[in-house]
Amino acid sequence: MSRGGGGLSGRSTVEVMILLLTGTVCISLLFTGVAVVLAEIFNPELDTMAVAGGLTNVLSALVGALLGVLAGRTDGVRAEKLRRRLADEQGTAAGSEEVAPDGE
Repeated sequence: MSRGGGGLSGRSTVEVMILLLTGTVCISLLFTGVAVVLAEIFNPELDTMAVAGGLTNVLSALVGALLGVLAGRTDGVRAEKLRRRLADEQGTAAGSEEVAPDGE
C-alpha cells in the first residue's frame, strides 16, 4: 500500500498533537450539541441556556487558539522565507564580487 502526499506523515509532532486535541474537542462539542438538541426536543421545559452558553464559550476559545497557531505558523514561514531570501542575496552579491573583472 503506497502512501500519498496527504495524511500525517509530513507533519511535525506539534501539528499532530494540535490536530488530535482539536479533533477531540470538536467531537465533544458535536456530541454535547446533539444532546442539547435532543433534550430540547424531548423535554422542552428543560433550561439548556447554560449548556448552550458553555458550548459557545468553548467554541470561541477553540477558534481563537487555532487562529493563534495559524498566525504563529504564518509568521514563522514568512520569517524563514525572508531569512532565505536575504541569505541568497548576500550569496549572490558575494559571488558577483568574486567573479567581477578587474577592469584592466
